Amino acid sequence: MLNQIEKTLYSGHASYKVSMSTGFLDIWEAATLSIKREGYSIKFSGASGDVITEKFSPNTVVSIPFGNPSGFIIIGNNFEHQLRVDNNPADFTCLRDTIVLTLRLFILRAGERRKGRKRVLFFHK
Repeated sequence: MLNQIEKTLYSGHASYKVSMSTGFLDIWEAATLSIKREGYSIKFSGASGDVITEKFSPNTVVSIPFGNPSGFIIIGNNFEHQLRVDNNPADFTCLRDTIVLTLRLFILRAGERRKGRKRVLFFHK
């Protein structure tokens, strides 16, 4: 997992297959979460192909809800996106954790760029 996160940080982008809650009962819509240096986008796989694009801000938070081993939530000033990992049940928690850590590190880096701090590596071997 560490190697994958490091590669993502160096390349500056990553994409993951996820599902996003529609907010109605237990209905989820397939989507692709694309993480980039400045923000992220969620593109729905359905007929509409809608895209949600958000920039990282100091108020952006990524949390893991209790009791949901494949889910995570991205919270900002005016939005809350409830997502879950679509993958093999044997390794979905690892993938979910990779996505959450990647998002948190990109948010941290975006905040450092705004403050004009020097870039440093997050991991040391």
